[in-house]
Amino acid sequence: MDQALQILKSKKGDAIFFIFMIMFVILTLSAMIIEYFRIDSLYQQVEYELQRGVNSSVEYAMLDQYRRDDAAKMDSAIAEQELYDYLNHSMELDQELDKNFDNKLVYQLDIQSITATEAPPRLTIEGQLKTRSTFSFLTGEIRLPFSISSSNNRID
Repeated sequence: MDQALQILKSKKGDAIFFIFMIMFVILTLSAMIIEYFRIDSLYQQVEYELQRGVNSSVEYAMLDQYRRDDAAKMDSAIAEQELYDYLNHSMELDQELDKNFDNKLVYQLDIQSITATEAPPRLTIEGQLKTRSTFSFLTGEIRLPFSISSSNNRID
């Protein structure tokens, strides 16, 4: 503590350098915290949209003719097609599953597997959300894994 007071009282300009170092550390930590919460918010938003898409795909692909026989079945091909339609139209992703805004890449979905079962009706997608930091000093690609599942079970 005494050394810090001596630096601040010094007439050689050490105090200015010391203050700049403290400000640099504070600004860097602030930028990292802001970026963390931006990425977290983006991840939650994309995960929510994907959950809606998977739920609506399962509901759309249910085969109603089996319901009167107390069976729950879905057409897995229709469910997959409906999911891709949702990704392209509702989430506004292009054919490579990229989300662009003002001709800049916001994020990219890398779907690694889609598993659909007819009975019991279930659709599961697994993959990664890829994005980049908005700050130039935080370089590299950020990958956030996701696993989204929806099922339609009969409760009698």
